[in-house]
Amino acid sequence: MKKLFVHVDGSSRGNPGEASVGVVITDEKGRVIQQVGKVIGRTTNNVAEYKALIEGARLAVQHAPDDVVFLTDSQLLANQINGVYKVREPHLAHLNRLALEALSRLPKWRVNFVEREGNNSAHRLAEAAFFERNRQERERSQLLREIGILIESLPLEELRKVHAQVRALRSHLP
Repeated sequence: MKKLFVHVDGSSRGNPGEASVGVVITDEKGRVIQQVGKVIGRTTNNVAEYKALIEGARLAVQHAPDDVVFLTDSQLLANQINGVYKVREPHLAHLNRLALEALSRLPKWRVNFVEREGNNSAHRLAEAAFFERNRQERERSQLLREIGILIESLPLEELRKVHAQVRALRSHLP
């Protein structure tokens, strides 16, 4: 694969707050090759932006490109990675080193700032990760409620059998 375009975005609900990343990899013709959106825990928006870039670089390496253009709507990220701005915060300096290390695995790369409109695909994935996680949490809560109701209605002997099965399952968990 000759050239890839990697749109990266980090999002945070609060600063710090629950955060997510979105990464969209396209080829030279704009065809989507890979996309990832995931929740990364509680952190700041700047940390989320760095983690999105690191994830994007990690994924891009797997496609063995000759050249990669990373697109971000974070001026801070683009300017720090490109050496225009100094990295003053120690936690961002650490992430900057990790990002540059990940980027160094690519033969040729650059990080460009684009306006939010030019990075919508990655932004939508980062936002969708929040909704998916919330959907899964609601589903999990509903299942636990239903299991609780079922268990409460079991006779004692059946409850003992369920308990034994749960203990057996736990022994197989990490």
